[in-house]
Amino acid sequence: MKINANKIKKTAKGYSLTLIFPVAMWLLFLIITAACGKIDLFVSANGFDNIFRQSILTTFVALAIAIPLSGGRWDFATGTIAVLGAIIGGNIGLMISQNVIVVLLCCIVTCVLLAMIESMLYIFLRVPNMIVSLGVVMLYEALSQIVFGGEGVKLNRYDSIIAITQAPWCYVVLALVLVVVYFLMEYTKFGYDTRSLGSNALLSINSGVKEKKNIILTYLLVGVLLGFAALFNASKANITPASNLSSTSLMYSSMGPVLVGLFLARFSSMPWGVWIGSVGMQVMTYGMVCTGIDGSIQTIITGVVIVVIMAYTSNQDVIVSAVKNALSKILPAKKKSV
Repeated sequence: MKINANKIKKTAKGYSLTLIFPVAMWLLFLIITAACGKIDLFVSANGFDNIFRQSILTTFVALAIAIPLSGGRWDFATGTIAVLGAIIGGNIGLMISQNVIVVLLCCIVTCVLLAMIESMLYIFLRVPNMIVSLGVVMLYEALSQIVFGGEGVKLNRYDSIIAITQAPWCYVVLALVLVVVYFLMEYTKFGYDTRSLGSNALLSINSGVKEKKNIILTYLLVGVLLGFAALFNASKANITPASNLSSTSLMYSSMGPVLVGLFLARFSSMPWGVWIGSVGMQVMTYGMVCTGIDGSIQTIITGVVIVVIMAYTSNQDVIVSAVKNALSKILPAKKKSV
């Protein structure tokens, strides 16, 4: 098998370009924290550990959003499935054993079942996925207040379970998930069909793509990803029953990495782009915490950043063209050599 040096060089260059986003974020908040006299808090071993470990949970949820979105389906139920999956799967796992693998498998199985129910509703009701997912959010939030007496789950009390969310195991899990998702999206018919449906659903279906099968496979993968997210989220703090769409906060907090990740995927791959986007957004969040910015102000700033990212990614060609035209009017034209 011949090694294409140019292809390897181009791929390495693309992956390297994606690192500009987290590095730029880090340099920005390095300056801000230095101006606020908090640089020692921001630049520390604990700070780097916090940024990278916190990015893992966000990456799992962001991938669970990005994969259906790649197929043209916007889903609001990812956070709800992770919360209810942690409550049901976590409690069942603790009843069986306090072994982290057992609890993880219970969370994965529960989240897969919950995701499959959503996919069946989407297939049989024949209404937009956005509407179905909102209904699922309200249904699952109501269930979270009923199951196990409405007491939620407290996995963070068990050291044997928390261990998987600490270095080095959390990075091993992250690497395995990224590699598997990369393989599925880049080298299987499932990945090709998903991208095809996202580009032009009608043309893809007429070309032989089985949409219903793709939906089921998509939510099977989403359920597995949210099983990991459920365990990691429940290992951080007590998971309480959700209400009034409060479970969607987990989904909304992952929107930045999704949007950045899908943009960076042009230069690398979707799983890598989502993780890098998650790291960059965590740098911003941790930087704001270090500077002592109020939580509500942090939410506003994060929302503004997400809107700016959406505006740029949706109108990139127009913005680049406008900048080039503006620069051509300001800068003198180069003289043609005789």
